[in-house]
Amino acid sequence: MKADVLLLALFALLLTVRVGDGARGGRRGGKGKGKSNLQFAQVAEFSLVQGPPTDNRSAHINTGSHFSQTFRLGYKLLLICIAKGDPRPTIKWYKEGAELQPKPNAHYYEKPVGEHQLWSKLEIDPATMGDQGVYACVANNERGLMAKNFKAEYTY
Repeated sequence: MKADVLLLALFALLLTVRVGDGARGGRRGGKGKGKSNLQFAQVAEFSLVQGPPTDNRSAHINTGSHFSQTFRLGYKLLLICIAKGDPRPTIKWYKEGAELQPKPNAHYYEKPVGEHQLWSKLEIDPATMGDQGVYACVANNERGLMAKNFKAEYTY
């Protein structure tokens, strides 16, 4: 419980996103086609929420989707996160600092990989304008936790 409160406080602090300062995020779909709607700035790919770097057994995120994601309205938004630790970490997904709750168009899947890894996928299909924002994959075990942020932006 204490770790969850600390996690949410630090995560909320890191989600300070200023809109309209001229910085653009995300890749554009196609050859310049599509229009980007939201401007992102100062969102770190990895948050400061992580275990001590000297403990190789604490939860840490090995790999995942690219930090900046662009999706087309009505199509699929897909985010992947792979975490490792001993014991095997759990993974939770967040959007704008709040834990994601099941919705008809949002599903997450998990699959153990070996003894100490967990693969997790967040799939939103069909994606809507409301699915744009900052997502986080948070890996946690008894030795520590780590978060990886993703910024998702829609195009037409």
